[in-house]
Amino acid sequence: MLNILFLSICYTITFYASTLLGNYFSPLLMIGARGLISGLLLLAIHRSCKKRIRTNIRQHKYQYFYAIFFGFIAPFALTALFLNNLPMVDTNIIATVEPILTYLFAAYFFKERLNKKQVLFLFLGTFFAFIAIIIEAELERVTLISWQEPLVLFVATILAIGWLAITKLVSLNEPEDAIVGIGLLTTGIIATTMSIHLEKTSFSIEAMSLVLFLLVILFGDLIVTRMRVKLSKKYSATLLSLICIFVPFITALHQEIFKHQHYSYKFFLILIPSLICFIAFYHEEIHSKKQES
Repeated sequence: MLNILFLSICYTITFYASTLLGNYFSPLLMIGARGLISGLLLLAIHRSCKKRIRTNIRQHKYQYFYAIFFGFIAPFALTALFLNNLPMVDTNIIATVEPILTYLFAAYFFKERLNKKQVLFLFLGTFFAFIAIIIEAELERVTLISWQEPLVLFVATILAIGWLAITKLVSLNEPEDAIVGIGLLTTGIIATTMSIHLEKTSFSIEAMSLVLFLLVILFGDLIVTRMRVKLSKKYSATLLSLICIFVPFITALHQEIFKHQHYSYKFFLILIPSLICFIAFYHEEIHSKKQES
């Protein structure tokens, strides 16, 4: 449980730091710089530990393409182009819907099976979280039904497919650090090129921006992405997708502190049983794995 909790906390720090970092860097430039630095660091770490970078890219070229495109390039590009401009309620919806989509895709394409209790806890937890978001949605826009819903579902779908593609590549015994390093480096190169040609590149080098940038690289890439890929051998893809369960809490606190937008106590009360359901999901998975062994 501690490793999942640690992963969730690091994910939350990354999410919050990257949100603030958008005030200092143009979106594509931030992703490009992050990808280049993190990718090179991870490949250097892998090479120093293994003496050489051993991959079977030629043999698994299609799996690498799916993992890199859906797991790194597409999510980072969507974050830069759309997510940073969406209301917080949509970010919360993505975090809520992604585990459900991951479960459905994993069950259909990879034959990943969850027991009845896990499925119950997953849908109950998602239901409570979604109800909490609907209660507070009126603070950001009048209705949840708008042009943004198809975009939100599309982004959540891409995120789910991306992590499943990475998990598939890991199951082929490809080195985790090499997968993440290559994915981030490729994303960095593409995002930097797009930034030069498509956006008005801007950046502000200040003490705060440097601290936030280092936090995103450390917690987001070197810990969260790397650790999540490594844990995919031990836990189900659905369980690992639940690391985003704290996003509604963090977005609410961000709105309260920095935008002085009040959230009702009902929002937080309804999120508590949601978190309890996801914790129960974790314990049920561990119990079922022990029974299988």
